[in-house]
Amino acid sequence: MRPAVMLLCRMAKRIELFQQAAKRMAISPDACMERIRRCSINSKFGNEGADPASLAAIVGMDDDWSAAAFAELRSTGFIKTDWARFKWYQPSVKELDDKIAELAAIEAAAIIRLSSMDCAPALPAIRALADEFLKMADGGDAVATSLAHHRMMLAIVSATGELRLMEDYVKDASVAVAYAVAARLEAADFEGMKRSANVIANLVGTSAPRECAAEAVAMRLHPKEPVSA
Repeated sequence: MRPAVMLLCRMAKRIELFQQAAKRMAISPDACMERIRRCSINSKFGNEGADPASLAAIVGMDDDWSAAAFAELRSTGFIKTDWARFKWYQPSVKELDDKIAELAAIEAAAIIRLSSMDCAPALPAIRALADEFLKMADGGDAVATSLAHHRMMLAIVSATGELRLMEDYVKDASVAVAYAVAARLEAADFEGMKRSANVIANLVGTSAPRECAAEAVAMRLHPKEPVSA
């Protein structure tokens, strides 16, 4: 396959990956599914089974619904495989801290990479997602805010054009991780995250990548304390 054709194939795959991931990073339109997502992350299921039959019993839905729900919960990271059984994704404090640090590292690396590229075509979408994040944060719903944060950063990583980096990010930035992060967010975090998001929207793709990357790290690791404060 010629280099130009390979490049186009990789670009098409990256765009498809972005679109699929961004679509998943949203509150479920199914009220029962959304209730299950929030209950699972808040450890309300304990050691209850994570299988279609258990889902049907939890919400009182039929077998078809529970089978589809089970597949979706697995694809979005809420149900994990543990040897010969399935279990709910309920990360320990350290596990979630490590995951957040991984996301911050990828996001900061992407921002540094963009400073050496002509990423102007991607900036309107990034800024629109930053505005969407600000609206979600103003609304006060931690889950909606965390998902909007994921979508904004997904666009930044995608803008690098690096398929492997994108694949790693999508794997780490699952919907379930966004909900787990939301479970530890406090109202006081939102103001700091909003200040960081504004700085990122203004500086991404400019000659000030370190300040921009530092704000991305702050949003993940110490949201109450933006660098610009």
